[in-house]
Amino acid sequence: MKITKKSINASRVVGADEDIVYEEDGEVVDTLDNVSDKIDDLQDQVEEVDEDEVDIETDNNIAEHYIAECDVCHGIFISAMIQSDQEVDNISGVCPLCGKESEQFLKWVVKPIEDVTEDK
Repeated sequence: MKITKKSINASRVVGADEDIVYEEDGEVVDTLDNVSDKIDDLQDQVEEVDEDEVDIETDNNIAEHYIAECDVCHGIFISAMIQSDQEVDNISGVCPLCGKESEQFLKWVVKPIEDVTEDK
């Protein structure tokens, strides 16, 4: 398709300050009423949503995992490393918080509540 100066000038540009003409004056009112009704319906649906009860006994599969601290950003996160008979102070890897290669110091271990109360 070849664009010529004549084809560019043939298109009409409508400015934002020009009035939009509707076929009937009632169209705008009807449209606004429909939008208002839809907003009311959405608000009713949101108000009817019931929150789920929190289940604190959910098994989250993090027991015996180390909590690590990144040497670069000093962020704290649950490591994929699981406590074992071997004593490990730190590991090298990519920090899930800052995304940089760093030493991750394994400082604490996640213990189930039952294990903590039995130790006392």
